[in-house]
Amino acid sequence: MVELFTYPPILKGFIVLILTGFAFPITGVYLLRMNLLPLRFMLMHGAILGGAISLAMDVNPFGGTLIVNLLLVLLITWMSRSLKTDPGQLSAFFMVVSISLAFIFIYRFQIPAKDTLSLMWGSLYTLNGFEFIGTLAFSLLLILFQSFFRHQLRAVFFDADIAQTSGVNETGFYYAIILITAVTVAAAMKLIGALLLDALLLLPALIASYHAKSYRGMMLWSSFWGGMFAIVGFLLSLALGLPASSTIAVFASVVFLILILAKRK
Repeated sequence: MVELFTYPPILKGFIVLILTGFAFPITGVYLLRMNLLPLRFMLMHGAILGGAISLAMDVNPFGGTLIVNLLLVLLITWMSRSLKTDPGQLSAFFMVVSISLAFIFIYRFQIPAKDTLSLMWGSLYTLNGFEFIGTLAFSLLLILFQSFFRHQLRAVFFDADIAQTSGVNETGFYYAIILITAVTVAAAMKLIGALLLDALLLLPALIASYHAKSYRGMMLWSSFWGGMFAIVGFLLSLALGLPASSTIAVFASVVFLILILAKRK
């Protein structure tokens, strides 16, 4: 199995998975602590819309998913704050609109089924140089963001009003978290696809929430579980000759079930 790492696509995929496995669960913690789970579903549909538009224009889908997701989260954040509307309700609305428009583009421009399905299961081994460097850079920036602003983020998660009165720019951090979520979802969909997105994004954070004793502990444990899922799942996929994304998701799900059952006992 070691000789497989001499192939550049496999080696690049493994490197990206290691770093994203440790970094992306940080965004999962943000989603849980700020109750933004509906936003994640909307972003998945937005990424499919961006991919469909990109395929219709015959350009790289990664850029399209990223641009559409950024526009959607900025629009939802602005509407929810200016109109005093629940962001969860707006996310549900834009989720329906996004997937409807996506299928219109797929039908109107006769996008092949295999290209459409690639938006759902990702393409870890087809990362080009820009996507490889960009994903690594974003993962490092996410880790640095959490490290440098951990105290301000803890205050925002505890109580937004108290954080604001204490001198923390709550609005700025809220927008930052929303934008981070949009980029994370777009990158994760490129790596493991929409259907398996939660294997790196939410499952590590959910598992950490069951046994972590503090905010810091939840961050560290979620990153640990995400990194372990990525590394072990990837190695198992090579050993068994299975798709990496599916193997990672199944392994993460099995670990989640075992830990939940053990905790209940």
